[in-house]
Amino acid sequence: MGFQYAVAREGVTPVANDTLLALMTNAAAVSVIARVNEIFVGGEATASAVNRYVLRRATGVGATPTAQVAAELSSSGPAAQVTAATTFTTQPTTAAAPAIWTGAMNAFGGVIRWVAAPGQEMLVTGAVAADSQVSFESGSGTSVISCQIIFEEL
Repeated sequence: MGFQYAVAREGVTPVANDTLLALMTNAAAVSVIARVNEIFVGGEATASAVNRYVLRRATGVGATPTAQVAAELSSSGPAAQVTAATTFTTQPTTAAAPAIWTGAMNAFGGVIRWVAAPGQEMLVTGAVAADSQVSFESGSGTSVISCQIIFEEL
């Protein structure tokens, strides 16, 4: 079992098809696998509105990411080797990629918490675009949310 990490954004306004959070293994100095164990989204809108979210593999990697340091869930864990990002100057190509996770909610206080059943975790690995990068993004809706991905390095 590897160390677990979290990446999150607070009080963000989604833009359809733009990255909210991304995990990338293509920049890792050593061979590393990120296993996505949990996705959380909490609505902070001031009125009722539906937002839809997707997690997709990138068919073309994003350029110039705004990096985010993954928070260690263990006080004794090493720094993450997986690169996390909150956005890109040039967004990853994901439109043609099927979603590997989809969720929708009322952003006026609604919550999505997806926890992988054992053996059903999503893996991010390698240095090839389709395998090495996943992007959590808004499929539709622009109401304010906070979101988080918890992953484990293997």
